[in-house]
Amino acid sequence: MIRFDVSTLLKAPLGASLTLSIDSGPQNLTDLEVDFLRGEVRATRIESGIFVQGTVATQIHQECIRCLAPVTLPVEFHLEETYRLPGTKLTEEATYAVGSDGWIDLTPLLREQAWLSIPMKVLCQPECKGLCPHCGINFNEASCSCEHDEIDPRLEALKELL
Repeated sequence: MIRFDVSTLLKAPLGASLTLSIDSGPQNLTDLEVDFLRGEVRATRIESGIFVQGTVATQIHQECIRCLAPVTLPVEFHLEETYRLPGTKLTEEATYAVGSDGWIDLTPLLREQAWLSIPMKVLCQPECKGLCPHCGINFNEASCSCEHDEIDPRLEALKELL
């Protein structure tokens, strides 16, 4: 959990801010494992709550979509979110809240931004050749002796005419 005490900002004048340093080792962000989280976040008191902004770097482990090889993906993302004050109602602008104890938990926000920063198609290398659909051999490492002449089943009947 990545939590910070911002209780001093709850009664501070508008514009007051704190700089929060994030430097942690391996973390489990609910359903996403990261090697580390490093960055600096500024928490600023605004009228509707605490505005959090900053940049965080991490490293995520995924699988290549073509060959299923493990891929270590360096990721950097920008945070900009308003945390509503304790006891205030949920709004569209502030879905996260400062706890009644004056602490904010950045874990859900970091998880959300980390997932959004992962590319749609993670590849181990741009020229990844993938796996053989018949025997499963990784074409990046070797070739196979499977027959790769696949005929569209709708055109199978035309083969008899030859």
